[in-house]
Amino acid sequence: MNTKSDGPSAPRLAAIRAHWLSTATAALNDDLSVVGAALVGSLGAGRADDWSDIDLLIVVEDAHLDDYSIPGRLPHGAGLPAFAIDARHNGPRGTRAVSAQYVVDGLPLWVDWYVHPRSLAAWPSDCTVIFERQDVGRTSATFSEYLTRGESEAPTSKSPEELQAMRLALVPIAGKQLVRRSAETGRTIEFLGGPATPPGDRTDQLAALRQVLGQFAALERPDSHAAGHAYLELVDDIID
Repeated sequence: MNTKSDGPSAPRLAAIRAHWLSTATAALNDDLSVVGAALVGSLGAGRADDWSDIDLLIVVEDAHLDDYSIPGRLPHGAGLPAFAIDARHNGPRGTRAVSAQYVVDGLPLWVDWYVHPRSLAAWPSDCTVIFERQDVGRTSATFSEYLTRGESEAPTSKSPEELQAMRLALVPIAGKQLVRRSAETGRTIEFLGGPATPPGDRTDQLAALRQVLGQFAALERPDSHAAGHAYLELVDDIID
C-alpha cells in the first residue's frame, strides 16, 4: 500500500497497529455473521502514516446488526480493551458504530468501527476490502460521502462518566495532532479540558496535555491513563 505520511516515522506505532489489525481481522473472518470487512479512512485510501488510527467497516447480516453495537461482540485483537462508546451518530440511519481504545504493548490504539447491515451496505470507492464472504457491491462514493448520505442515526445518551472517559481516551488523538503540527491541536486540548495554548507551540501544548492527563487520574481507568502517558512520552521523544 502506498502511503503519504503527514507525521514523522514511528515504527513502534505502525507495528502495534499491524499486529492488532492482523489478529482482529482474523477473528472477524471466523465470525460467520460478518459478511465482509474493509479498511476505510486513511488506511483504506492509502494515505496513512505511522500515527494513523484504524477505521474498519464491517458488513453483517441484518438480523445481527444490533449485536455489533455492543463492544464485547467486536474482537479486540492483540489489545486490551480500555474504552468503548456507542458512536452510531457518525453513520447513516440504519447503521451502527463503536469508537474504542485498545492498549497494545503499553500504547493506545484508537479504532472506529462502522457496522452496516448487508441490505444497506456497499464498499466505498476509497476503501481496501479485507475479505468478502458474499457479494456486497460497490459505490462510486468515497467513504466520507457514504457516511453522510441521507439522515444520520440519532446519538445515544452518554453519562458524565462516559464523556470523561472518552476525553481521557482522546488525549493520544491530540498528541497525534501535535506531532503532525495540526492547526486543530489547540482546539482539541481545550475540548479535553485543557488550557488555551499558543498556536504551534508544541512544548506548551505537550505540557497542557500532561496537565489534562493529571486531571483524569481520578477516573480510575488505569490502563487508559498509563497508555496516555506512554503515548505522550513517545510524542516528547519525537518533538525534541
